[in-house]
Amino acid sequence: MADSADIQPAVDGRRVRSERSRFAIARALLDLVRETRQMPTMDAVADRANVSRRSVFRHFADTNELIIAATHMQRDEVFARFHSRDISQMAEPERVKAVAQRLGRLWEYVTPARAVAGAMRADNPVIDRMLSEDDVTHSSYLNAMFSASLALAPPAERELFLQSMVSASSWPTWVGLRRDQHLTVVEARRVMEHTLRALLQAARSAA
Repeated sequence: MADSADIQPAVDGRRVRSERSRFAIARALLDLVRETRQMPTMDAVADRANVSRRSVFRHFADTNELIIAATHMQRDEVFARFHSRDISQMAEPERVKAVAQRLGRLWEYVTPARAVAGAMRADNPVIDRMLSEDDVTHSSYLNAMFSASLALAPPAERELFLQSMVSASSWPTWVGLRRDQHLTVVEARRVMEHTLRALLQAARSAA
């Protein structure tokens, strides 16, 4: 009879290989979405991950499960790459500029995968929930960055000013600036910065 100590390494080895394959497949999907800006075929994903199509569906129950894994992967990368540094000691003009620069880089980076996920959110509750959570995070970030100025606005209008800032600096607005108005990254970032400054000034003036 095989010793349990001999069985355990084999089990652990299979688990590690399975996790590596899952990672490679999700990585392949995410990379292809970023490169092509559209949802790739599962054959293309399998080729990129260097596995068979059958292997893709051995590791993921269906396409939705794979998309969710890739979406989680992108979120992890975004949190690591665009973590919020402490800018609380900056004067407000410099803080606004720093926020616009961070968001511009963030939105530009996530646009390919975010566009694909957005097109699927109506039919995928998990993706819809994840994107809604991202929206809440964005709102909380702006509130934390500019709470002092927003607090100067009349209480009944503070939420209005915050939501206006959220809209002005959101991913859909960024896409509109870049795609529909054909602005460069620098130009789009300057528009965002200008709008945030104007809204903060309006919040202070409303007091």
